[in-house]
Amino acid sequence: MNIKNLLGAGVLALAAVGTAAQAETKLLFNMFMAPQDPFNTLVLKPWAEDVIKATDGRVKIDFAPASMASPQAQMDAVEKGVFDGAYMYHGFLQGRVKLSQIAHLPFINVNAKGSSIALWRTYEKYFADANEYKDVQLLSLFTFPGGPIYGMSDPVKSTADLDGIKIYSVAGNVADMLTATGAGVVVAPAARSYEIISGGTVDAFAGYPLYSATAFHTAQYAKAVTDIPGQMSAPSFALFVNKKRWQAISEADRKIVMDLSGEAFAARLEAIDQLEAKLRKDVADQGIPFIEADESLMTAFRTYGKKLRGDWITTAAELDVDGEAALKFYEQEAKANAQ
Repeated sequence: MNIKNLLGAGVLALAAVGTAAQAETKLLFNMFMAPQDPFNTLVLKPWAEDVIKATDGRVKIDFAPASMASPQAQMDAVEKGVFDGAYMYHGFLQGRVKLSQIAHLPFINVNAKGSSIALWRTYEKYFADANEYKDVQLLSLFTFPGGPIYGMSDPVKSTADLDGIKIYSVAGNVADMLTATGAGVVVAPAARSYEIISGGTVDAFAGYPLYSATAFHTAQYAKAVTDIPGQMSAPSFALFVNKKRWQAISEADRKIVMDLSGEAFAARLEAIDQLEAKLRKDVADQGIPFIEADESLMTAFRTYGKKLRGDWITTAAELDVDGEAALKFYEQEAKANAQ
């Protein structure tokens, strides 16, 4: 091969290397929950590994070793490019993302897998046109199992048991329902619940499943667990990425990522359901009683729950969504996909 041909081959090789480098996109995801949290280890990281594998490494997802922003600031940080992707609790997005709050309504959730699939399908069918995630690229929606009420000394079974006590809760409908029963509610991000519960400033806590209580090291303070049939709420989240970083990915690879996200990601929450079932058995084996709320408490919750449903339907109508139809669809899908 003469010098001219060698130079030509070299230029082509360098061009190929440049093209390959351009095709690679590295995304830094933030995890506001601890890296060892089961959601991160059982759901998020396996998804990221599958994305890397399916794109032959052209889309690489890395995770920050510690959270780079508060739980309330995840979406703002992604928009500003502090990191490329994150997940965020919808309870902190009530003024910004209103339709996905459907998962937080009482008595409509079955388990994490069923509710997660239902939330994504309801979003696609009823909510997408409202474009509430316009400032980020939405990848998926998901929920955790509904949370019971954890009594730290006496069981919390009736409205009389809640009257006047202090109880920790995550933000949103659970806090509102508990306040309506007469409890003094202390609201803070779930990631901060340990310092409140361990400090002895509350008599009970609520708003997240046993899996989260175990991950946040608060389960050890529960002396009794009160289940609410149909759940007071299911903590729901959005998974998203920075729009500019998303556009840096080729169209073909964006399709691959979305094929692994959306409903496919929602279905991965089955791993959390399995963990929740195991933990409930373990706690019961330790002698911690599981009881159901009595009729006085259920009546109070149902009364306030009707208001929450009505308020959500009104909000949906303001966004040109048939709330009644969306609710019916969500409930059907949650039940149908619970197994």
